[in-house]
Amino acid sequence: MKLTPRSSSWLSSILPISVVFLLTSIMSAAPAAGATSIYACANSSSGTIHIVGPSASCASNEILLVWNISGTNGTNGTSVTFVGYFSGNQNGCPNGGAIYAAGNPPVNAYVCNGTNGTATRADGPCFDYDNRYVDCGNGTVTDTVTGLIWLKHADCNPLANYPDANRWAAGLKDGDCSGNLTDKSSPGDWRLPTKDEWSAMIARAVGLGCTESANPSLTNDAGTACLSVGPSSFVGVASFFYWSSTTSETFPTGAWFADVIRGFVYTSPIKGADTFFAWPVRGGSR
Repeated sequence: MKLTPRSSSWLSSILPISVVFLLTSIMSAAPAAGATSIYACANSSSGTIHIVGPSASCASNEILLVWNISGTNGTNGTSVTFVGYFSGNQNGCPNGGAIYAAGNPPVNAYVCNGTNGTATRADGPCFDYDNRYVDCGNGTVTDTVTGLIWLKHADCNPLANYPDANRWAAGLKDGDCSGNLTDKSSPGDWRLPTKDEWSAMIARAVGLGCTESANPSLTNDAGTACLSVGPSSFVGVASFFYWSSTTSETFPTGAWFADVIRGFVYTSPIKGADTFFAWPVRGGSR
C-alpha cells in the first residue's frame, strides 16, 4: 500500500516524533476496504496527529492532512496474547522475563529481561586508635583530622600544569598508580585539594618546625613529629610544589599551590605554564 500526501506544506511545522505517531495511528486505524484516502488532523503547535473520518473537521489550531491510497494492502500481522511473567533462570532467560502466546493452536514465546546493573562505591575512610594518618591498605590514607582520603602514592602523577593536573585527578580510578590503587574508586571520585585543605594538611608540621632542612612540611602518622622522622604511610612525597584546585580570586590566570619545603600556600602567577605535582584527595568538604 502506498500513501501519497496531497500537500507537503505542513511538514515543516510537525515535530519528527509525529511521523512515528502517524504511522502508528495508520496501523491501528487502517482504512476500510475500498477506501482511497486517509484523513488526519495535525496540531500546528505540538505536531500531534489523530486520524479522522472523511467528513470530520479539524480544530482551529489543527491542519487537515489527506493521503491518497494506492497499491495492494499488506498482509495482516500475527496477534499475540500476554500470558504472564516468570523469574529466575528459565526458558532460556537467565534473569526472568515475560510469556506471550501466538498462533493457533497457541505457542508460547519468551521475552527475556535484561541483566541487572551493578554499581560500586569507593571505599570510605579508615581509622585506628593512635594515628592522625591511617593507611587503609587500598592505596589510600585517611587524615582523621580533616576527614580527607589522600592518595597514598604522592608521586603517581608527573609534573603538570594546572588544567592537566585537575583533569588527571578527576580521571583517577581503581587500578591506577601502577595497580597500587585498589579502593573501588571511579573517574570523578578524586580531585585536587583546595588551598584551605592544603593549609590544614601542613599547619601542624609547620608548628613542629618541619620546614626547610626538615621538609617536607608534613607530619608522621601520629602527628607528633615531622614526616622525615617517620613512620609515615605516604610514599613518594617530593620536596617541591603541589597544586591546589583553587584559582586566585584576584588574578584568575593563577592558582594556589602548596610549598612543602617552606610550609606555605602561595599563588602561582601562570597556571597554564607552571608545572607542579598533583596529589589528589577524596571526601571532605570541597
